[in-house]
Amino acid sequence: MLLALLSSVALLGPVQNAAAQEAGEDAGATSTDIIVTATRRETTLQETPAAVSVLGSDAIEKRNLVGMEDYLASLPGVSFADRGAGQNTITIRGIGQADQLSANTPVGSYFGEVPVTGLGPPLNGNGAGNSDLKMVDISRVEVLRGPQGTLYGSGSMGGTVRVIPNAPNLREVEGSLTAGYSHTGRSGSHNYALEGVVNAPLIEDKLGIRVVAYRMFNDGYINNTAASDPTQEVVDAVAIGAVARDDKHAGSETVTGVRGSILWRPVDDLSITLSHAYQALRQDGFREVQLALPGAYQQARVRVGENGGRNGYVNMDLNISNLVVEYDAGFGSFLNSTSLIKSRGRNDIDFSFFGFADPTLLAVASVTNADKELFVNEFRFASKFDGPFQVISGLYYEERKTKADAFTRYTGTANPPPASAPRETADNKNKQKQFAAFGEASLTPIDPLTLTVGGRYYKFEQDILIARVDGVPTTAEGRSATTDGFLWKANVSYKPSDEVFLYAQWAQGFRQPQFQRAILPQDDADNDGLVEFADGIERAVDPGLLDPDKVDTYEIGVKFQSPDGRLRSSLTGFYTDWTGIPVSPALSLARGEAFYFNAGKAVSKGVEFELFGEVGDRLFAEFSTSWVKSTLDETVPGLGTKGTNLPGSADHNVKAALEKRFDIGENEAYIRGDYSYVGGYYTNFTETGLKSGDYHLFDLSAGVTVDNFRLGIYARNLTNRKDFTWVDNIFGATAGRAYRLRPRTIGVNLGVSF
Repeated sequence: MLLALLSSVALLGPVQNAAAQEAGEDAGATSTDIIVTATRRETTLQETPAAVSVLGSDAIEKRNLVGMEDYLASLPGVSFADRGAGQNTITIRGIGQADQLSANTPVGSYFGEVPVTGLGPPLNGNGAGNSDLKMVDISRVEVLRGPQGTLYGSGSMGGTVRVIPNAPNLREVEGSLTAGYSHTGRSGSHNYALEGVVNAPLIEDKLGIRVVAYRMFNDGYINNTAASDPTQEVVDAVAIGAVARDDKHAGSETVTGVRGSILWRPVDDLSITLSHAYQALRQDGFREVQLALPGAYQQARVRVGENGGRNGYVNMDLNISNLVVEYDAGFGSFLNSTSLIKSRGRNDIDFSFFGFADPTLLAVASVTNADKELFVNEFRFASKFDGPFQVISGLYYEERKTKADAFTRYTGTANPPPASAPRETADNKNKQKQFAAFGEASLTPIDPLTLTVGGRYYKFEQDILIARVDGVPTTAEGRSATTDGFLWKANVSYKPSDEVFLYAQWAQGFRQPQFQRAILPQDDADNDGLVEFADGIERAVDPGLLDPDKVDTYEIGVKFQSPDGRLRSSLTGFYTDWTGIPVSPALSLARGEAFYFNAGKAVSKGVEFELFGEVGDRLFAEFSTSWVKSTLDETVPGLGTKGTNLPGSADHNVKAALEKRFDIGENEAYIRGDYSYVGGYYTNFTETGLKSGDYHLFDLSAGVTVDNFRLGIYARNLTNRKDFTWVDNIFGATAGRAYRLRPRTIGVNLGVSF
């Protein structure tokens, strides 16, 4: 039946994975305009001159969407790799991370007005993952494709993901309680979720509060066979005292979160919102699989901690405080958003898994602590002038403090530890300031035609306060650097009728510059001025600040909607020049450290096609597809040749869905089928080793609402696919570590609203 439904969708032509309204509205109510704020002012999706995909609260609930991994990979032009707690990579239109070690992500992430880009834990040196606050009580998600440098600044080269929570309701007491249970196949087991929402107007139309709380547990599905089926590395590690135990549920994850917001509207034109969000994530064990072992979801890792007392782990704690003051002056609105974000990450990871040639490393673990604190203030003005001229302008300030310490320790049972067991500490502390002034001006000389130009001036100041190994300052300590520049944007849109909207755009985006790691004497053992790398190539490494990489994107789009607004579609074509890509082609041979290079140029081009709407009596369809080709535009010795595909980006993907709504007695019900295909891609520039992607996913969901009670059932990865989502590139293409799709998960949710 599902195949028949999906086949009928395919006959409709390419479609969109976005049917969303404001909070609480029915995603299929296409007679209501879909409102988005991607341009920093409210516009309808049909008349937004940009490529935007939207997920509304209705779709989030029915599809049981919880985190980024549940929806991003199925959007046109988007690739997503989930490697565990906060270890994720978002790639939009081929503009991706390229490797796992850089701390600067090229895709921006926002939670409401708060930028949460690059708050991943320090696992394996990667701090660029996203915190991924769970999607509980969310109004909608907006995914902006293409550079958003003018309005969203650094980190939005490829695009921006915006998760927008529900605001307090000042008129009604309302709330909900939801309990969920599911079971994951293969080595997985029982999962559960509890969610609660309470909203209360303290003074009607003036003051209200909204509180959200949740706790989720997802059992691990990786089978650690360190004791029963060890690798040679594990055998050697045990021989020097390491502890090996089996664990059939490695990688389990517990998430606990609380959010609260207070909205005060002392007068009609002034609103003040104070909010705080806290999320704690605990991951026990790791989700990596070991390709040399026979099981698809199998690994062999020794224990960590004193005398091997526990599994490796990742802990993340995130606190976000935000104050938004907005005033409508009639001729325009003024908004000031002030945020304080504190992120704390800690992990403990054994070295036996990496297969180092030095046997003294096999019973050693690395413990890393990373604290990040961001103060962000953005002030902007959006005009509501009478006449053809409008502006958006603003100022942005960010101060980011990062403190990280790491040390290696012997985790075996020998007392005292072997004298040869390495003991190394690293301490780093830096401060970065960012200032920006931005603006866009629009002119409508004749009613259907609008011309927009925009610009952003940015300035970065970076100070390396501490950079020490074993307490000894390195060459990086005490360095300071400053860089600034401009970004530009030009857009022309034309609306010949209510059914057709066209736009063309040139836009630039950039990413904050990478600061080079300290070069130590052991990195250049033969003292010839070149660093010896693990791939056998010696390279000259320039200290200090690399150039910021930038993109120029040329884009043309057309949007259609039927006269009754029940069917909508969009077609977008783009061409992107990407220059100065910072990459780490290999780790240094001596210390396994990553050094970065501006690797030259790349080109990304593609087409995205979307359509969604009501295609029959209470029958709703979605379909999207994209083709993206991203390649190096010049040969980089030791990295790749011209024409090499950029890593981490699928050439094409497809999303199709059908949802039928009907009544059981007087009760509303639905049944829905979702299909997605993600094309194949390499995760390294050399295009060697195993490919990721190239998989088909089928999901089913159904539900019924009886009075205030909701019952939903769902099945994710119905055919139990075990394809790779990412193959490790830290230690080269043949490192033997990879990540697979979560096995089939079947669950049920029961909720009550009041």
